Amino acid sequence: MRDTRQPAIASDRSGKFLDAVLIGLPDALTSLWCLWVWIDPLALGADAVKCVVLMMLLEFILLNATGFFSALQFMIELGRRARITMLLALCAIYLALVAGFAIQFHAVWPYVAFGWLAAGKLAWIARNRRRGFNEQMWIMGAWAVSVVAYLGAIGIGVSENLPRFGITPAVVAMLRLPVHGEWADTPHKAVASAVFYFAAVAIFKWLYVAIRTNQPSRAGRADCDSIAIGDA
Repeated sequence: MRDTRQPAIASDRSGKFLDAVLIGLPDALTSLWCLWVWIDPLALGADAVKCVVLMMLLEFILLNATGFFSALQFMIELGRRARITMLLALCAIYLALVAGFAIQFHAVWPYVAFGWLAAGKLAWIARNRRRGFNEQMWIMGAWAVSVVAYLGAIGIGVSENLPRFGITPAVVAMLRLPVHGEWADTPHKAVASAVFYFAAVAIFKWLYVAIRTNQPSRAGRADCDSIAIGDA
Protein backbone atom coordinates (compact mmCIF):
# COMPACT_ATOMS: atom_id res chain seq x y z
CA MET A 1 0.00 0.00 0.00
CA ARG A 2 1.35 3.42 -0.92
CA ASP A 3 2.63 5.54 1.97
CA THR A 4 1.00 8.96 1.90
CA ARG A 5 3.02 10.50 4.74
CA GLN A 6 5.34 12.59 2.60
CA PRO A 7 4.56 16.23 3.50
CA ALA A 8 8.11 17.41 2.94
CA ILE A 9 8.27 16.07 -0.63
CA ALA A 10 4.88 17.55 -1.44
CA SER A 11 6.01 20.88 -0.06
CA ASP A 12 9.07 20.82 -2.34
CA ARG A 13 6.90 20.24 -5.40
CA SER A 14 4.43 22.99 -4.66
CA GLY A 15 5.09 26.64 -4.02
CA LYS A 16 8.79 26.41 -4.95
CA PHE A 17 9.05 30.07 -5.86
CA LEU A 18 7.38 31.22 -2.64
CA ASP A 19 9.58 28.89 -0.62
CA ALA A 20 12.70 30.18 -2.36
CA VAL A 21 11.79 33.77 -1.56
CA LEU A 22 10.63 33.30 2.03
CA ILE A 23 13.52 31.12 3.20
CA GLY A 24 16.06 33.93 2.91
CA LEU A 25 13.72 36.90 3.26
CA PRO A 26 14.14 37.50 7.03
CA ASP A 27 17.93 37.70 6.73
CA ALA A 28 17.70 39.86 3.59
CA LEU A 29 15.33 42.28 5.33
CA THR A 30 17.64 42.42 8.35
CA SER A 31 20.59 43.22 6.09
CA LEU A 32 18.66 46.00 4.34
CA TRP A 33 17.52 47.42 7.67
CA CYS A 34 21.12 47.46 8.94
CA LEU A 35 22.18 49.19 5.71
CA TRP A 36 19.53 51.86 6.32
CA VAL A 37 20.85 52.36 9.85
CA TRP A 38 24.39 52.65 8.47
CA ILE A 39 23.37 55.35 5.98
CA ASP A 40 20.89 57.27 8.17
CA PRO A 41 21.27 56.11 11.79
CA LEU A 42 18.81 58.61 13.30
CA ALA A 43 15.96 58.03 10.82
CA LEU A 44 14.74 55.02 12.83
CA GLY A 45 15.34 56.51 16.25
CA ALA A 46 18.33 57.10 18.48
CA ASP A 47 18.42 53.43 19.54
CA ALA A 48 18.74 52.02 16.01
CA VAL A 49 22.53 51.80 16.09
CA LYS A 50 22.41 50.29 19.58
CA CYS A 51 19.95 47.70 18.31
CA VAL A 52 22.22 46.63 15.43
CA VAL A 53 25.25 46.37 17.73
CA LEU A 54 23.20 44.28 20.13
CA MET A 55 21.89 42.10 17.30
CA MET A 56 25.45 41.18 16.38
CA LEU A 57 26.13 40.26 20.01
CA LEU A 58 22.91 38.24 20.17
CA GLU A 59 23.73 36.53 16.90
CA PHE A 60 26.91 35.18 18.46
CA ILE A 61 24.79 33.62 21.20
CA LEU A 62 22.28 32.24 18.72
CA LEU A 63 24.99 30.71 16.56
CA ASN A 64 26.00 28.67 19.60
CA ALA A 65 22.38 27.73 20.21
CA THR A 66 21.58 26.80 16.61
CA GLY A 67 23.74 23.68 16.75
CA PHE A 68 21.69 22.38 19.68
CA PHE A 69 18.38 23.39 18.08
CA SER A 70 19.32 21.63 14.84
CA ALA A 71 20.38 18.40 16.52
CA LEU A 72 17.22 18.19 18.64
CA GLN A 73 14.97 17.96 15.58
CA PHE A 74 16.61 14.72 14.53
CA MET A 75 16.66 12.99 17.93
CA ILE A 76 13.55 10.97 17.04
CA GLU A 77 14.34 8.30 19.62
CA LEU A 78 13.81 10.79 22.46
CA GLY A 79 10.18 11.34 21.59
CA ARG A 80 8.33 14.52 20.71
CA ARG A 81 7.66 15.66 24.30
CA ALA A 82 11.27 15.22 25.34
CA ARG A 83 12.50 17.19 22.36
CA ILE A 84 10.04 20.00 23.00
CA THR A 85 11.01 20.11 26.69
CA MET A 86 14.70 20.32 25.84
CA LEU A 87 14.00 23.00 23.25
CA LEU A 88 12.06 25.11 25.74
CA ALA A 89 14.80 24.68 28.34
CA LEU A 90 17.41 25.94 25.88
CA CYS A 91 15.19 28.87 24.98
CA ALA A 92 14.85 29.75 28.67
CA ILE A 93 18.62 29.71 29.14
CA TYR A 94 19.27 31.97 26.19
CA LEU A 95 16.37 34.21 27.14
CA ALA A 96 18.05 34.73 30.51
CA LEU A 97 21.18 35.85 28.68
CA VAL A 98 19.10 38.28 26.64
CA ALA A 99 17.60 39.63 29.87
CA GLY A 100 21.13 40.53 30.94
CA PHE A 101 21.58 42.57 27.76
CA ALA A 102 18.18 44.21 28.23
CA ILE A 103 19.14 45.32 31.73
CA GLN A 104 22.48 46.61 30.49
CA PHE A 105 20.88 48.55 27.62
CA HIS A 106 18.00 49.76 29.86
CA ALA A 107 15.45 48.80 27.19
CA VAL A 108 12.93 46.13 26.22
CA TRP A 109 13.69 46.05 22.50
CA PRO A 110 16.51 43.49 23.00
CA TYR A 111 13.75 40.90 23.48
CA VAL A 112 12.23 41.90 20.12
CA ALA A 113 15.62 41.67 18.40
CA PHE A 114 16.26 38.26 19.92
CA GLY A 115 12.79 37.03 18.94
CA TRP A 116 13.28 38.15 15.34
CA LEU A 117 16.67 36.48 15.00
CA ALA A 118 15.55 33.30 16.77
CA ALA A 119 12.37 33.04 14.66
CA GLY A 120 14.39 33.04 11.46
CA LYS A 121 16.61 30.22 12.66
CA LEU A 122 13.77 28.12 14.08
CA ALA A 123 11.82 28.51 10.84
CA TRP A 124 14.86 27.26 8.90
CA ILE A 125 15.13 24.22 11.16
CA ALA A 126 11.38 23.54 11.17
CA ARG A 127 11.30 23.57 7.36
CA ASN A 128 13.55 20.50 7.33
CA ARG A 129 12.31 18.76 10.48
CA ARG A 130 10.85 15.78 8.58
CA ARG A 131 13.87 15.12 6.44
CA GLY A 132 16.53 12.43 6.51
CA PHE A 133 20.27 12.28 7.03
CA ASN A 134 21.08 14.20 3.86
CA GLU A 135 18.97 17.17 4.91
CA GLN A 136 20.42 17.05 8.42
CA MET A 137 23.85 17.51 6.88
CA TRP A 138 22.53 20.48 4.95
CA ILE A 139 21.17 22.07 8.13
CA MET A 140 24.43 21.54 10.00
CA GLY A 141 26.28 22.80 6.95
CA ALA A 142 24.17 25.95 7.02
CA TRP A 143 25.14 26.42 10.65
CA ALA A 144 28.83 26.08 9.72
CA VAL A 145 28.41 28.57 6.87
CA SER A 146 26.76 31.01 9.28
CA VAL A 147 29.70 30.74 11.66
CA VAL A 148 32.19 31.34 8.85
CA ALA A 149 30.10 34.24 7.51
CA TYR A 150 29.89 35.79 10.99
CA LEU A 151 33.63 35.57 11.59
CA GLY A 152 34.31 36.84 8.06
CA ALA A 153 31.96 39.80 8.47
CA ILE A 154 33.53 40.69 11.80
CA GLY A 155 36.97 40.40 10.24
CA ILE A 156 36.03 42.71 7.37
CA GLY A 157 34.49 45.21 9.76
CA VAL A 158 37.62 45.30 11.89
CA SER A 159 40.29 45.21 9.21
CA GLU A 160 38.88 47.31 6.38
CA ASN A 161 38.67 51.10 6.29
CA LEU A 162 34.90 51.20 5.99
CA PRO A 163 33.00 54.46 5.43
CA ARG A 164 31.10 55.90 8.34
CA PHE A 165 28.20 57.18 6.22
CA GLY A 166 25.75 58.66 8.72
CA ILE A 167 27.41 57.26 11.84
CA THR A 168 29.72 60.22 12.33
CA PRO A 169 31.74 60.93 15.51
CA ALA A 170 29.05 63.44 16.53
CA VAL A 171 26.36 60.76 16.26
CA VAL A 172 28.52 58.26 18.16
CA ALA A 173 28.87 60.76 21.01
CA MET A 174 25.07 60.91 21.24
CA LEU A 175 24.61 57.14 21.39
CA ARG A 176 26.39 56.38 24.66
CA LEU A 177 26.66 52.69 23.91
CA PRO A 178 26.72 50.54 27.09
CA VAL A 179 29.55 48.41 25.69
CA HIS A 180 33.29 48.80 25.57
CA GLY A 181 35.87 48.23 22.87
CA GLU A 182 36.09 49.02 19.19
CA TRP A 183 32.37 48.69 18.54
CA ALA A 184 31.70 51.37 21.16
CA ASP A 185 34.18 53.79 19.57
CA THR A 186 33.41 52.90 15.94
CA PRO A 187 29.91 51.35 15.87
CA HIS A 188 29.73 51.78 12.09
CA LYS A 189 32.02 48.75 11.87
CA ALA A 190 29.52 46.62 13.78
CA VAL A 191 26.69 47.89 11.57
CA ALA A 192 28.70 47.18 8.41
CA SER A 193 29.50 43.68 9.68
CA ALA A 194 25.77 43.11 10.23
CA VAL A 195 24.99 44.19 6.66
CA PHE A 196 27.56 41.78 5.22
CA TYR A 197 26.69 38.90 7.52
CA PHE A 198 22.92 38.82 7.08
CA ALA A 199 23.26 39.34 3.32
CA ALA A 200 25.63 36.36 3.12
CA VAL A 201 23.24 34.14 5.11
CA ALA A 202 20.30 35.13 2.90
CA ILE A 203 22.29 34.36 -0.27
CA PHE A 204 23.33 30.97 1.08
CA LYS A 205 19.73 30.02 1.90
CA TRP A 206 18.58 31.00 -1.59
CA LEU A 207 21.41 28.94 -3.09
CA TYR A 208 20.34 26.06 -0.84
CA VAL A 209 16.82 26.12 -2.27
CA ALA A 210 18.14 26.29 -5.84
CA ILE A 211 20.51 23.35 -5.34
CA ARG A 212 18.04 21.16 -3.45
CA THR A 213 15.24 21.88 -5.93
CA ASN A 214 17.39 20.79 -8.87
CA GLN A 215 18.51 17.55 -7.21
CA PRO A 216 16.66 14.28 -7.97
CA SER A 217 13.89 13.61 -5.47
CA ARG A 218 14.49 9.86 -5.28
CA ALA A 219 17.03 10.10 -2.45
CA GLY A 220 14.83 12.56 -0.60
CA ARG A 221 11.84 10.21 -0.94
CA ALA A 222 13.86 7.34 0.51
CA ASP A 223 14.96 9.48 3.43
CA CYS A 224 11.40 10.61 4.07
CA ASP A 225 10.15 7.02 3.99
CA SER A 226 12.81 5.97 6.51
CA ILE A 227 11.79 8.77 8.87
CA ALA A 228 8.12 7.85 8.51
CA ILE A 229 8.87 4.22 9.31
CA GLY A 230 11.01 5.24 12.27
CA ASP A 231 8.19 7.35 13.70
CA ALA A 232 5.60 4.63 13.21
